Amino acid sequence: MTPIAPPAPQQFITALKSSLNQEEFLRLTLSGYRGEEVGLNSLVIQLVQLKAGLKLAFTYRYQTKEIVKNLSIDDAITQITNNIGNQFTNARIFTTQQDYQLTYNKRLEPRLVKAKPTFPKATAPKAHDRQKQYFIQPANNIYLKALGITNAQGEIVRTREAKFKQINKFIEIIDSLYRNSDLPQRDRLSIVDMGSGKGYLTFAVYDFLNHTIGKPSQVTGIELREELVTFCNTTAQQAEFSQLSFAPGTIQSAAQQPMDIAIALHACDTATDDAIHASIQARATIIVLAPCCHNQIRRQMNDSAVVKATWEFGILIERQAQLVTDRLRSLWLELHGYQTKVFEFIDAEHTDKNLMITATKHDRTVNQTAILAQIAQLKMQNGIRSYYLEDLFSGPMPLQSTLAQMLDR
Repeated sequence: MTPIAPPAPQQFITALKSSLNQEEFLRLTLSGYRGEEVGLNSLVIQLVQLKAGLKLAFTYRYQTKEIVKNLSIDDAITQITNNIGNQFTNARIFTTQQDYQLTYNKRLEPRLVKAKPTFPKATAPKAHDRQKQYFIQPANNIYLKALGITNAQGEIVRTREAKFKQINKFIEIIDSLYRNSDLPQRDRLSIVDMGSGKGYLTFAVYDFLNHTIGKPSQVTGIELREELVTFCNTTAQQAEFSQLSFAPGTIQSAAQQPMDIAIALHACDTATDDAIHASIQARATIIVLAPCCHNQIRRQMNDSAVVKATWEFGILIERQAQLVTDRLRSLWLELHGYQTKVFEFIDAEHTDKNLMITATKHDRTVNQTAILAQIAQLKMQNGIRSYYLEDLFSGPMPLQSTLAQMLDR
């Protein structure tokens, strides 16, 4: 008895898996869209090598834009299996050895045709040399060109390669924080960048959320220098980023803004504390900080005879002040129900201001007594009478009297 051949869609998926396993896969295209999403024309799928491993990049091509989503190989195959015949009526796998064309007629009956390879001389990239897929792409990128990161041809300017790397590293961090929070379940997001400067990362965050992962997001940059506000708003209009805006103001003026994600990078000295205060008051789910300068704590440490005797040299006191200040900040965030991380943002060769603090809101029980004890001990050991962030919360803070008692011992 002649064995019955598997259905055409199953043969198509088998061919896809085989081409991936044999490193013959070039790309897969889906067309003939019949879903409900307005403006979607086709989908192109290619292999990319990311820091997190080998992925399949899904490029959704609309009439006026493209959205890229990176999926694991297993998740991608599941997605493709669900899409063919349901969302798309035409699918074609391009490999170095053979093409596979799957089509559906008006009655949605599938037909699989094998053909000679369209690109017989093409070489499928190996796992070690596949081109890296950046979160933020330089080609046809209006804001990167306006910011001087790319030239007219969409190529990274040699002297701006470090800045481009920094932008993508930051978005990689945002991506991880976003996916490990409850924000993916929300319909829309509000993001505030306090002290946005020239907007390098503000534009990238907007682009990533609204275009790369397709999450509708209102992004606001707050910047004191009005000439930068004007420049950024003009660039946002040129890029047609309709939900991105910049406004003149200080970090304190951002306190009334709704924030799902709060960002404050290189806010000098106590301005970082103002950003933490504003973010907590706004009940931000994610807070991202890159502290800059630590003068307020250092002045008190300089006045302490014990600290001077312990550390002796000014450079050591300065570094200790940085560590103490940022540990107090992370503890204060933990006191308010955030899970924190403190780490090196990018290599020190690119910038010496490379420490980052991230905080993600959680709903677990917080041992406030233990955290307040850590804060009190840290202050006592380093000759700190008070610090600005604590002063901002004076009054409504729980267990304030307990902290005062500890400090009096």
